[in-house]
Formats: sequence, structure tokens, C-alpha cells
Amino acid sequence: MLVEVEENSERCLRLNIPEEDDAHMVFLALPSPTNNDEEENKTQKWVQNYNSLESHFLGQMQELTKRKTQTSALLRKFPVKPSSDVQLSMDNFLESFDGTLSSGCKVKLSNPKSSTTRNMDTYWFTPLVVNNVRRAIRTREKEREKSPLEGYMACFTNNNDDFTVRIVVDSVLTSDGPDFDDDENESEDANFQGHHLTPLSEQLGQSLTAAHTVITEMKLMERREQRMRMTADSINSRVRYFSYISVGILLVVTYLQVTYLKRYFRKKKLL
Repeated sequence: MLVEVEENSERCLRLNIPEEDDAHMVFLALPSPTNNDEEENKTQKWVQNYNSLESHFLGQMQELTKRKTQTSALLRKFPVKPSSDVQLSMDNFLESFDGTLSSGCKVKLSNPKSSTTRNMDTYWFTPLVVNNVRRAIRTREKEREKSPLEGYMACFTNNNDDFTVRIVVDSVLTSDGPDFDDDENESEDANFQGHHLTPLSEQLGQSLTAAHTVITEMKLMERREQRMRMTADSINSRVRYFSYISVGILLVVTYLQVTYLKRYFRKKKLL
């Protein structure tokens, strides 16, 4: 999910997470190519190569949410280093942004029904990983009954005066992912162990594991399809604008040709 946070403004989104589950979240601050000074942006090298830069980090966000450690927590850095052209775009942007890594955009995780909040700073091209949202925003015992996990909010505050920040948000439930928790595996195996274990129960256990894997892959494919749809919509809009410009040019050229031929025939007294 991409969230555009304009200068000196705030945007919030709701976290729809099941009450009996937990989630890991990743936030990434990217510069927006659409800012106030558009003429200056066109001359910036990082703007010209922005599509490659954005594609690289969106792919890294997807890889980050797919990988888990033995404790089912997400890694706190991207698994792959950027290519030379992407790194050059990053350096060019940081030079134009006074060379500072701080994006000036803050992330606040909160629960409307609780007084507990967590404020965090974001840095350019650096993932902000929040593992186990339930633990990250500790709720007082007397408030836990009235503070379901699905009520959490993520608000983004941009403190820059003349720069729009693009926040990439991704999340994964602790019950999802290609890797399974050790505790869950032990509990599943325990259901099919003992003197009463039969071949039918073994096949049932294998079927449950295979079904869980298929569901997980379907969710990953759905998220990938959403990202591809966003890219396709962007390409379609550019093609549409190009078509409008081409039709306009053809009409102008046609008008000029007709006008020229009329003048020519009248001059030759053929019309």
C-alpha cells in the first residue's frame, strides 16, 4: 500500500487484524516525484530513474515480508543490496535533500480505545519494521478487554515544509507466511501422535499442512497481483495521455496540409 503524505499534513489508516492473531508491519519512506517545484524535479537524476528505484524497493518489501527468522519475526533490513543505478539515484536524492537520512515523516501506532501509543521516525530507503504489533504497543491489563487488536491505527505526519513523502506500508500476519512457527508444528504433530495413531490420521495431518501452504501462497499471489495492478494502471494512464497527444498532433498536421493544398490550388487557379 502506498500512502502519499503531503507537506505539513497527516494521514491515517486502520489496521484490520484479527483479534486472536498478531501482525508484523513494515514502513518505508520514499521520496515522491510529484512535488511543488516540478521544473526542478525534471532535472533531478533520481526523478528520471524513479521507476527503477520504486520497483526495486517494492520488490524488497515483498521479499522482506516473505522471509522469517526462527522466531517468526521479520528481518530489519532488506535482503538484497540495490543495484548501481538505484544506488546512484539514492545518492543523488540525498544530496538534493541536504544529505540527511531522516525523512521528517513520523509514524504513530495507536489504539483509539487505549492511551498507549508508539511514535517512530522514518529514514529514507530504510525499512521501519515493527514485529508483533500486540507487543510493540503494550496495553495495560485493565484496558485489554476493551482494546481489540483490530482497532489499531497507523498515522503518518509529514513535518517537511516543501516535500511530499511516499510511505510504503506492508504487513503480514504471524499465522501466515511460508515458514511455520515451531510451537504450531509441535501442537499439530501432537494431535497425531500416540498409540492410537493410524495411517488415516497421518494423511489428514499432511492434508492440513498442504492446505495451509496453498492458502498462504494464494495470499502472497493476491498481494503481488495488487502491486501489478497498480503498475498496469500507471502504464495505461501514460499510454492514454500519449494517445491523446498523438491524435492532437495528427489533427494539427492534417489541418496544415489541407490549408496548404487549398492555397496551392487557388494560386494555380485550379480551385
